[in-house]
Amino acid sequence: MNFIYEPAEDSYLMSKVLENKIPKLLKQNSELKVLEIGCGSGIQLQTLKKLKVKNIFSCDINSNAVIHCKKLGFNCVKSNLFSEIKIKFDIIIFNPPYLPENKDEPKDSRIATTGGKQGSEIINKFLKQAKNHLNSDGKIFLLTSSLTKKINWQNFKKR
Repeated sequence: MNFIYEPAEDSYLMSKVLENKIPKLLKQNSELKVLEIGCGSGIQLQTLKKLKVKNIFSCDINSNAVIHCKKLGFNCVKSNLFSEIKIKFDIIIFNPPYLPENKDEPKDSRIATTGGKQGSEIINKFLKQAKNHLNSDGKIFLLTSSLTKKINWQNFKKR
């Protein structure tokens, strides 16, 4: 797997949301512990660093993304969602593959864009596992699409 997801519109949207929300959360807790699942190019990690978040952790299923983010100076491990994550966080960020399967899309890019037949299969696994890795008053920043069908929100409050 050589392809690292390059920042696109969804990445920039997530960065803007983080730039808006994280400073307020840091005022409440200057020691926020933040995890990004699927760090890819590291754009969100760089946004967090710019916002002066001290405790930044990340993971990706793609070895090349892990190597890339480590070279950028971030704490990053290879993990399939939370498989190698053993602690809890105040904030979990995930810009997942959220599009329904499209057989016309090249296989090498599908891993970064396709969330399963409905688009929600990876999101649903993430949400089911996330509750075990999120502090009681924690928050998840998760991107989805209007094309994504059948998301099981696991009793998380959405905004």
